Amino acid sequence: MYILKNALLEIAISSLGAELKSVKHKTYQLEYMWQADPQFWGRTSPVLFPIVGKLSNNCTQINGQNYQLSQHGFARDCEFECVVQTDDKVSFRLTANDQTKTKYPFDFELLISYILQADRLTVNWQVINPNTEILPFSIGAHPAFSTQLKNGDLFEDYDIIFDQLKNYYTWPFNAAMQLVNQGKSFKQTPVQKFPLDYDDFFDDALVFPEQQLQAITLKNRHHGHGVSVEFAGFPEVALWTADAKNKRSPFVCIEPWFGHADLANGSPEFINKRGVIQLASQERFEAEYQILFF
Repeated sequence: MYILKNALLEIAISSLGAELKSVKHKTYQLEYMWQADPQFWGRTSPVLFPIVGKLSNNCTQINGQNYQLSQHGFARDCEFECVVQTDDKVSFRLTANDQTKTKYPFDFELLISYILQADRLTVNWQVINPNTEILPFSIGAHPAFSTQLKNGDLFEDYDIIFDQLKNYYTWPFNAAMQLVNQGKSFKQTPVQKFPLDYDDFFDDALVFPEQQLQAITLKNRHHGHGVSVEFAGFPEVALWTADAKNKRSPFVCIEPWFGHADLANGSPEFINKRGVIQLASQERFEAEYQILFF
């Protein structure tokens, strides 16, 4: 486990998946991250690459051949190499290998960095294309934040706060877990703040497409602690919790994405999949989001 620390926070990141595993506030004595209890969901903050969401039948076509890729891709299950480590920054690298090429037949370099400044963590992604052809990919975040920051906290004690007051819409899922790109009104009136409610997640994630949001805050309305996730420029963001039908899971994910699950009417060709980034030969893609812990 790799540790970042300063006067306020101590952060742990695993080289497996370059996954953020823990954020502890030294003053408040709080653990902000979901601790991957497998009875609900056995992950904390996986990085989604080279796909976000689910492909139709877990299959796609690349250069005329079929490839199998499970939901959210393979990076979350790969061992990354640590290439930078200081008290306030750690960087990891993943490159293509024989195993990844059986699922995704491209050379690539994926760099993931975590930078700690005061009570804020920046997560930076870089994707480099060493090929002579276009590198198609998606990439997304999936951090899960605890809704039990203090003893006695309930899921419903937490509010979601958007960066603007307006009418929002989502793309719902069909039975095959494909997104239907016909906007469904999230609430019947303009909204900026609303309480967490398991019923909102009955049909899986709430996917807000087409850059409707730039920041989402999760805040306990009684003691005032929580997190703010800032992701300006990300096309999509999702909210998700596990086991919503049984109303038990004590976390919520705030997920900024470049890309999304297959659309119900989408192309079987990966490069033509809506939301896929097409990175030119020898080019570099870079994006980052920030989490404020309070």
